[in-house]
Amino acid sequence: MRILGEQRDAAVRRSAEDTAPETTSVALVSRDIRLSEVVGSVAASGGVVVEVVADRDAAVRAWSRHGPLLVGADMAGTVMAWGLPSRTGTHVVGFDAEEAARWSAGLSASVIVVPQANQVLTEILHDELAATSKATVVQVDSSGGGTGVSTLAAGLAWAAARSGMKVGLVELDPHAGGIDLLLGIERADGWRWPELASARGVTTDLGSHLPSIDGVAVVSAGRVSAQVSPAARRAVVESLAGDHDLVVVDPGGMAAPEVSVDVRIGVVAADLRSVMTARGRDLPNLLVVRRGSGRAMPDGDIESVLGLRPDVVVRDDRRLARGTGYAEAPWVVASRQWRRRCRDLAEAVMDS
Repeated sequence: MRILGEQRDAAVRRSAEDTAPETTSVALVSRDIRLSEVVGSVAASGGVVVEVVADRDAAVRAWSRHGPLLVGADMAGTVMAWGLPSRTGTHVVGFDAEEAARWSAGLSASVIVVPQANQVLTEILHDELAATSKATVVQVDSSGGGTGVSTLAAGLAWAAARSGMKVGLVELDPHAGGIDLLLGIERADGWRWPELASARGVTTDLGSHLPSIDGVAVVSAGRVSAQVSPAARRAVVESLAGDHDLVVVDPGGMAAPEVSVDVRIGVVAADLRSVMTARGRDLPNLLVVRRGSGRAMPDGDIESVLGLRPDVVVRDDRRLARGTGYAEAPWVVASRQWRRRCRDLAEAVMDS
């Protein structure tokens, strides 16, 4: 926790502007040391630094920043007297509900009473951390079965990791149980959905607790079934996004609007039925076409139906089919051509 402003030790007196750009922080305007400690503890659990400011100049600088801003009930009256403009995302924080509520209307702020509403405070700070996530979140969808979406999602994650990126791969459906087997890591140690089912907020360094393979941290279905809430799915994806470069999501047919996605990849088989099915769906950012036996529809015809030209064409790979069940990751058994297409897809994602 950083403490700024008057009546503080000079060694820790520092303006909000001096915070390192890579540090996620939120300002608290207060002189109440106990309140600062409580808020700082809640924030630290989510990887957020609290900057405590106690003078007008520091408060003005914090006031102009985007994101949540906390005003201690002990200084709410002083802040109102400063005549600062109304802003969104302001919250009055205190130990007494009546005292905090007294200033709510004047500051156009919500009220957070600690420690009773620590969870509310955690969610607000979670939003601040999520807003600064550096990862690109990619979801790989299919217009029908049999297009190898999970294998392609794994291949994309591998290709990105091979290029030097820090990558996470999330099997969104906790009942699927496919990614572990596909990658041959079903016996590897690490957290899976049963351990993550109650996740809330943003957890820093989540990747270090997950099973990994060739530089890809994996969130997969566990050995036992688990009920995972939308909040937990959102928390896990955004936790990975906070300290990774790329997060690849395999939805497994599950609709998860709570997960924020930057790039959507649509996978369609090059046959008329699959293409017509895809026509009724939202257009993806990138289109991948699967070719093989019975899948020979020309790119031009696909474009005429979907209004979108294929970005990457992936052909069926017999080596992948033969390697199923060998407890080897797809890129270990796949052909050079398949690996090349995965690298092409990774480059297309980063260029999109």
